[in-house]
Amino acid sequence: MGDRPCKDHPKTPLETAYTPSLDQLAEKGICGIMDPIRPGIRPGSDTAHLALFGYDPFVYYKGRGAFEALGAGIDIQPGEIALRANFATINSENVIIDRRAGRTIPEGDQFAALLHDLSLPSAPDVKVTFIHTVEHRGVLKLHGSNLSYKVSDMDPDLVNVKVQTCRPLDESPQAQKTAKILNEFFQLATKILSASPLNDVRRQKKLPPVNSILLRGAGIIPDLQSLSQKYSLRTCCICGAPLYRGVAKVLGMTIIDVPGATGTVNTNTIAKGQAALQNLESFNFIFLHIKGTDSASHDGNYLQKVMVIEKIDAMVKLLLNNVELDDTLIVLTADHADPICVQDHTADPVPVVITGGGVLSDDIKIFSERTCANGGLGRIRGLDLIPIIMDLMNKIKKFGA
Repeated sequence: MGDRPCKDHPKTPLETAYTPSLDQLAEKGICGIMDPIRPGIRPGSDTAHLALFGYDPFVYYKGRGAFEALGAGIDIQPGEIALRANFATINSENVIIDRRAGRTIPEGDQFAALLHDLSLPSAPDVKVTFIHTVEHRGVLKLHGSNLSYKVSDMDPDLVNVKVQTCRPLDESPQAQKTAKILNEFFQLATKILSASPLNDVRRQKKLPPVNSILLRGAGIIPDLQSLSQKYSLRTCCICGAPLYRGVAKVLGMTIIDVPGATGTVNTNTIAKGQAALQNLESFNFIFLHIKGTDSASHDGNYLQKVMVIEKIDAMVKLLLNNVELDDTLIVLTADHADPICVQDHTADPVPVVITGGGVLSDDIKIFSERTCANGGLGRIRGLDLIPIIMDLMNKIKKFGA
C-alpha cells in the first residue's frame, strides 16, 4: 500500500483515495511509520511478513517457496524443496518478454497439468510437482533425496534480459544436484509449454503466450515457535494469495476460506470483513490480508491502486460499524512500499495505525504516508509491531523485577 510522490502523481494513491474510514482509524488511534525489516532494506513479501509477526527474517527465513507451497495446499515434508514459479513469455533466445505472461491466465490449471509429475532424465529419483495458484503464479515442489534450497533464482526480476542459469550457492553435492534439476526442468517446461495448442488460442486473443516458467525463492519450512504458542493466542488468517496463507500456516494460524477472496485486485473485501466479524468469538487474533494494492503497483496502475485502497476503506467501515473499539484493536499497515513509479518493492517506510481499547491517540486525523510520519508511534520496525500489540492485549510479561 505504501507509495511515494512522483513526477506524474505528486500525491500518493493513499492521499488521492477517498478514505473516510481509514481517516477515522487515524483520528481515534495512534499513528506512525514503519520499516518492515529495517531502514534501507527492500523487503520481500515473505521476509516482511515474518518480521511483522515478530520473527527476525535474518534468523528464520529459509526461502519463499515453502510458504507458497503450503498456501497452495501442497504438503511440504523435511527434505523437500519448493519454489515460487511464474508463467512467463520468452523468445527463442531465452530473453524474457513478459515475466507474468500478461498476468491473467485462465488456462493456468491446464498449463500446470502439462508439467505435473514430469520425469527428469538426470534425476529419476526426484518427483516433480507443479501447481498453478493465482493469476500467473505457481509452485514447484521437488521430492527426493539429497536436495538443497541453497540455489540461485532463475528469475532476474527484469524483462529484456535472459533467464538466469540456476547455480548452487554453496559447494555441497546437494546444491549442485538441485541446480542441475532446476535447469533441466526449465528447459523441459519451456519445450512442453511452447508446443501447447493452448497458446494458439491465446495468440488469437492477442494475449502473450505462456511458453516458459521462471523460478525463484527455493525454500524449506523454517523451524519456529508458533504465534499461538508464543503469546497464548487463538489465531486465524483470512487471505487469498498462497504466500500469506503459507506464512500463516507456519505460524500456526487457522486458515479461513472466504468465497470471493481471490488474492487479486478483484477480491471481495466486504466478504473478508464479514468473515473477520463472524470469527471474532472463536479467535482473538485475526490476520486479514489484501493483496490488490501490490498487484496494481507492480503493473504501474495508479487508478487501480486508488480503487483497491477505497475497497479496503469500505471493509474498514464495516469493521468499525460492528465492533466495540473499547474491546477490540484494529491495526492497519502494509508489509512494504511498492511505488507506482518504481513498480517494485522499495525500502520506504509504510504508514501504520493502531486503534482501540487502551490506545492513547495522537493528533493525526488523516491516514497517509506523510501524515503518519508525525504520529505518536514515531518510526518503528516491523519486529516492534507485535510486541506493541501484545502489550495492549496484556499478553506481555514484565521484564525485570
